[in-house]
Parts: sequence; structure tokens; C-alpha cells
Amino acid sequence: MQTLTKEYITSLLPLRPDNSHKATFGHVLNIAGSIHYRGAAYLSSLSALRTGAGYVTLASSPGVCQSVSALTPNIVMRPLPTRPVIYAELSPQMTDSVCIELQSIDTESIDEKAVIQLDDLIEKASVITVGSGLSIGQSKDEFNDSTAPLSSMAIAEGNHGFFLALLGALQTCSQTMVFDADALNFISHFLHHSPSKPQTPLRLPKNSIITPHPKELARLLNIDVEAIQADRVHYATEAAKQLNTIVVLKGYNTVISDGEYAFINPTGNNALAKAGSGDVLTGIISGFGAQGVSPLNAACLGVYLHGLTGDLAAKELSEYSVLASDLLEYIPKAIKQLLRQ
Repeated sequence: MQTLTKEYITSLLPLRPDNSHKATFGHVLNIAGSIHYRGAAYLSSLSALRTGAGYVTLASSPGVCQSVSALTPNIVMRPLPTRPVIYAELSPQMTDSVCIELQSIDTESIDEKAVIQLDDLIEKASVITVGSGLSIGQSKDEFNDSTAPLSSMAIAEGNHGFFLALLGALQTCSQTMVFDADALNFISHFLHHSPSKPQTPLRLPKNSIITPHPKELARLLNIDVEAIQADRVHYATEAAKQLNTIVVLKGYNTVISDGEYAFINPTGNNALAKAGSGDVLTGIISGFGAQGVSPLNAACLGVYLHGLTGDLAAKELSEYSVLASDLLEYIPKAIKQLLRQ
């Protein structure tokens, strides 16, 4: 177990040759956002650019793409086809027989066939990030909850089908991949609650990174959060071994482990304990990965810089008042501080 130092982190910063163009610094494909979490798509995309990636494409529902493009002209959009959630309403007026009236609600759930439309981007991308605000939790199981009123029943699966198809498409890819937020919740569901879960442990694609907070890691390992927090290094390392991935266990003194080595991050403060902060971290890690930094080094570099960004922001704005969107403005200041060494 090692504590990350400023000197070590500075040595990991990728070079920026003068004879370069946008492709020199890589292409991030960010599959993120949903009708209720549009900001996550914005934060994770723009933070990758702020970190130095040459090109970022956001793949999401048309509504998310439209919202994010209204906020910034810097991100390329790939709107994906969606399908409505269909509700079967049981009519109480019918006494002799059951009358079912179908109704649809546009939740902008991405069609699983949309994965085919991502083939070209997956092939071109230097880094692929999945999950920030994707709201995969809108599943068939939740809609068909036995505690729900009998007058309605949903018969669609939200983004579950899309994510399952996407994970299958990514299995043979060799690019660095970052799985965050609801991508981790889906994997947990697949491992521990799905009737079709595999008999052998789920293995994520080669060169993948996951960025769980303690509760998400507890779901992945199917143990209590208290156990995770009592021995963070052990469980981060164990998860890295089980899932064949690099684990970034977020929180105070974030732990980074590849299953063999473990690193402790000394930067950051409670200003980062705010919605959207994790989306910025995902973008920072992917931005470094796009520039050719190895997955483990990108995770270490990203976590340290993210914490330093929070430290600089809190110094000027107070630990109470830092917003996740403020961090975007402090990424350049944190990089400049590292370069001054």
C-alpha cells in the first residue's frame, strides 16, 4: 500500500507535443445521461476535455444531447434511438372481464438496438466511459414491484436491455473503459439478483476501471457497507481480483487497486461530497486515458487531480459552497499547480 505523492503524480502527466492535433490526444466516447440526470452527461464529458482529451462524443438520448449541446458547443453529440415505457392500465370500470388499456410514457429509455449504431464510435474511441447518470436502475423489476398498485403494470425494462447489449459489445474491446454509477448498479443486479446470472464470476472487459462509492462496492461484493469501510484497502483489492478490473473506491482517502498494488490518495475534502463530483472524476480519468496514460496510472492521476481540484475550489469558495460544476473551472488550476513543480 502506497500513498500517492505530488512528485509521483507529476511524473505521470502525459506530454503535450507541439506537433500535434486533436487525434493526438485521443477520443473519449461517453455513454451517459438520462431524462433525470442530464447534468451528469455534461460534467463527465466536459471534464474529459478540461483534462486534455482531444475529442469527446456524448452518446445518449436525444433529449440529453439537446440539453447538453445548449450548455456547451465543445462536445460532439450522438443521439441514440429510444423506446417508450408501455404501461398496461387495468380498467376498474369493467366488472365481468379485465380491460387492459395500453399507455406509453416517454422516459427516453435507450433502445438496446442502439448498440449497433455505436459500432463505429466504439471502434474509433481511445477511451469509453459508461454509466454517469445513465439511470439503468429503471428496470422491469422495479416497475413490476409487487407492492405497486394493481391498477398499473409496466412491461418494459428501461435501460437494462441497452446496457446488457452494450456490455456484450464491449467484451472484446481493448480500450481503457470507465464504468461508473448506474453501470455498477446494473452489474450488481446481474451478479446477485438476476435469474440469468452467470455461474462463473462476471469479468469486465480488459483495461477497465470501476469507480464505486462504498455502497456501490458493497452491492458489487454483496456485503455490508460497514465491512467495506472497516477495511477499504482489502475490499478494493478483493473486488479488483474478482472482477478483473481496476477499482477506485471513492471517499476519504480514496483507494485505487488493480488487485496487486493499492494506492491511497491524500488529496480532497468534504467539498467533493456533492452530487456530480463523481461524474467529474470519471471525465478526468477518461481524459488522461485518452492521452495514452495506462489504466492504473490514469486512475491514480485522475483521483489525485480530482482531489486537488476540490482543495483549490474549497480554498476560494469554502467547503460548503463548491458545486460539481465549479470543479470544471479548477481543473486547469490544479494542472498548473502540478506543472509548477
